[in-house]
Amino acid sequence: MNAQLPVLMNIARPRGESDPVALAQRAIAAGLDGIGVADSPRLFSDCLIETERVLSRTDAALAGPCVLSMGLRHPVTVGNAIASLESHHPGRVLAVVGRGESSVRNEGMSPPNLRDYENSLHQLHQYVTERAPSTQLIGAASGPQTIGMTARTLDGVMIDVGADLCTLHKAVDVAREASPTTHIWVFVRATLTDTDAAAIAAALPLLGSCAARLQASAEWYGVSPKDLAAVTAVAAAHNYRRHGTAEASAGASANQEMDGFVRERFIITGGRRRLEDYMRGLTAIGVDGVMLAGGLEGVLERLDEITSAIRTGLSDQPALGVDAGAHG
Repeated sequence: MNAQLPVLMNIARPRGESDPVALAQRAIAAGLDGIGVADSPRLFSDCLIETERVLSRTDAALAGPCVLSMGLRHPVTVGNAIASLESHHPGRVLAVVGRGESSVRNEGMSPPNLRDYENSLHQLHQYVTERAPSTQLIGAASGPQTIGMTARTLDGVMIDVGADLCTLHKAVDVAREASPTTHIWVFVRATLTDTDAAAIAAALPLLGSCAARLQASAEWYGVSPKDLAAVTAVAAAHNYRRHGTAEASAGASANQEMDGFVRERFIITGGRRRLEDYMRGLTAIGVDGVMLAGGLEGVLERLDEITSAIRTGLSDQPALGVDAGAHG
């Protein structure tokens, strides 16, 4: 891998609509380091099998499941699969695991509670450490309890708290307090849009799931009690069985102001200056890697521009403040 901060693109495209190998080649051509492969059996091909295809058929510096649902899999079988990948592709496996809330619910099950999830991570980490020590094993997390537990248990944490740098700072502080040496990755939902209408359209497939995060942890995200009901309504309109696709949302809700509130908290839209400034903010925090959400509308169509903006921001000196303005 090159000396730059690793930047990968997460693939969350429905089965049959795209080939992860082709998307990995597209990402590499744009200047990214590889891909993550989403895990949800109702929507996507198996993430572990697709990881093997990507690592075998491309020059990706890193690839792996992101986010692999521990709520659907036993830690020993996951560890064995990761170790098998690592044995064939040493130093190229990045495995991101998580509770897998939406994929678990889509199978009519409940996500594991925090204690059970922590136990599964301990088992997984022990297995991977013994059999595939060069694998980068990190856990995705968005709430303070899960962030802290993941940082203590695994090699690192992929923080998924949206586009608000103040919330991200809080999350990183939680992770580093739990484990000062933990590796920090950030999950970034970002696309370039030229108009407000384009920004609204791009965000719709993910808007409900982002609202659900605000609803579940309103205090953590700073959602006031008076806004909570409106946020809940946005979340309720989301079809999780079609998450990340155009069919996930029926369209803009009646409360367009709240749609905008959710969008601004979680998704970076607008011109490249805003994306560059956000990346400068990440350099100020000091992160170890970036995972770009590849399922967001417009990302693939403008991937070269988006990658350029990300690389520019990460290579610049940290900005004193982040320009939150929309288009420009």
